[in-house]
Amino acid sequence: MSEENVSLYEDWKKLYPRYQTGFFRNLRWGLVWLFMLIYMGLPLLRWQRAGDLPDQAVLIDLPGRKFYLFDLVIWPQEVFLLAILLIVAAVLLFFMTALAGRVFCGYMCFQTVWTDMFLYVEKVFEGNRKQRIKLDTSPWGVNKLLKKTGKHLVWLLISVLTGLFFVFYFADAPTLTREFLDGTAPGPAWVTVLLLTVSTYAMAGFAREQVCIYMCPYSRFQGAMFDEDTLIIAYHPEVGEPRQSNRRIRNQQGSEYGLCIDCNSCVTVCPTGIDIRDGQQYQCITCGACIDACVEVKERANMPIQLIRYTSMREMAGQPTQYMRFRILAYAVIMSILMGGILYYFFTRPPMELSVLRQRQPLYIAMSDGSIQNNYTVRVLNMTRKVENYQLKLAGLDHATVVVAATDEGKEGSGQVLTVGPGEVMPFTVYVRQSPPIAAGPADVRFVLTSSTGDTHTTSTVFARP
Repeated sequence: MSEENVSLYEDWKKLYPRYQTGFFRNLRWGLVWLFMLIYMGLPLLRWQRAGDLPDQAVLIDLPGRKFYLFDLVIWPQEVFLLAILLIVAAVLLFFMTALAGRVFCGYMCFQTVWTDMFLYVEKVFEGNRKQRIKLDTSPWGVNKLLKKTGKHLVWLLISVLTGLFFVFYFADAPTLTREFLDGTAPGPAWVTVLLLTVSTYAMAGFAREQVCIYMCPYSRFQGAMFDEDTLIIAYHPEVGEPRQSNRRIRNQQGSEYGLCIDCNSCVTVCPTGIDIRDGQQYQCITCGACIDACVEVKERANMPIQLIRYTSMREMAGQPTQYMRFRILAYAVIMSILMGGILYYFFTRPPMELSVLRQRQPLYIAMSDGSIQNNYTVRVLNMTRKVENYQLKLAGLDHATVVVAATDEGKEGSGQVLTVGPGEVMPFTVYVRQSPPIAAGPADVRFVLTSSTGDTHTTSTVFARP
């Protein structure tokens, strides 16, 4: 008996998805334009801020360690908000998946959005599905060379713009544009644009469905978040099977066959190349292209029932879909709590922040008059959009004098005025001196910072003594 060599891997075959018009195609194009408008519009939008603060509406200022979002300024110590937002995004993804399957993959994923644009460019230059197949199998000539060159040039243009607008989020867009044009842009900016250009060109132009099928982990575990009420795209075999494409046979024995005429339209439009009639498959990204194709055939053939549509396993079993269920409500409650916490923080956070670091060398200084001095580094953060004069006082330590070395305007028992510009973090060296009588051992003290509007911020520390 001869042995057969069975390959564990299937050779990749290039897909030629057919461009299909319809409701879901229009919906996807609407979202593509919306996302592109947001992605490319936000870094170009200007937003006036006081002082020397940047006038870009959305800016991630890495050197200044700040994130500007319209009137909001996110500081380094508020990085926990990013962690909360990532948790919200994950819960939102779970919510969307439990409710409507892989609707994120089909309409909002970066890979889907950019691949849609690249496929449309390919259609413009090379024609419809049959024309693209014919062009690829034909020998090289002037016509083929021009079409291929034009397509790849536009792909490269989209890829370069993708990288450029990405780096615009990290620097002033007009300034960085001029630097790119005259060649003086920073090295990291060039590297970032190059990496995003190459990755976009490769992923959206060549990898395409392979990203969704082999590279994306979401496609592998998304089925675990489905239940009987999750909306999915499904073929209804009870009305479509058995299939028969021969009209003569269907006319003679129509009652013995289902409504599916086996036209394969649902297969040729699928961006991942699956046959939805084979049942649920992890490659399906729920884009709705097969629904548009089936609707078009249904209308031409005057079929009474739509064979492919958004439905649920419960609905296919003859029962109504239950949208309000525990899992959906739990995800909604978790998102509401997290987002409510973020909003509460922004509405209640103080307009300034005070941090105090006691200098440990020396631990304390014994003065000639018998007093004890400790040195501190005080950092004041002004979160407002105007210059602020803060009053610094010390609480919990008797007979204490506060002197700020930066201005040297301290007065015994009266505190210290600290001037900080809008959106600035100013360090000050502060000397705290206690006059006799002095108790032995360290003492707990509090620095109290008061703004011109009466807001206060208190930080506790230790005053070292013999």
